[in-house]
Amino acid sequence: MKEDRFLTVKELCQYLKIPKPTLYMFLGKGLIPAAKVGRQWRFNRDSIDKWMADKEKYYAERKDRRVART
Repeated sequence: MKEDRFLTVKELCQYLKIPKPTLYMFLGKGLIPAAKVGRQWRFNRDSIDKWMADKEKYYAERKDRRVART
C-alpha cells in the first residue's frame, strides 16, 4: 500500500520520532511547514522531507564554519 502524502500530528510525531509537545512548539513558532484543515493540522510528507534536508544542510555548513575558525 502506498504511503499517505499527508500526515496527522500523531503520524508526524512517529515519523520524526519526536514528542507531541515538541511538534506543537514548532507549530506555535512557525518553524515547520504545515496546513490547518478545519481544526486539525496536516503535513505534506514531501515538504517535511525537504525541511529536514534543509536543516541537515544548515547544521552541516554551520559545523564546517566552526571547524574552519579554529
